[in-house]
Amino acid sequence: MIRRDEIEAYNSQYKQLKGAQILSFTMAQCKYDPEQYWPTFIMKKGSDLFKFVLSQDPEGNGGGFAFIEDL
Repeated sequence: MIRRDEIEAYNSQYKQLKGAQILSFTMAQCKYDPEQYWPTFIMKKGSDLFKFVLSQDPEGNGGGFAFIEDL
């Protein structure tokens, strides 16, 4: 559940994706738990390449939260 006081942080985080292009998608194997896979998008915005990784929460405990990571 996302509380009202958290919305601005989510807006700031995810609005930076606007205009980005999805180049590829893969289910990437977790380096800490080989039984776990992460939905992972390789994206490009301008000259920046980055990963958009779906997880459960900010701690990375499972599916449901989205990370934006450098390649």
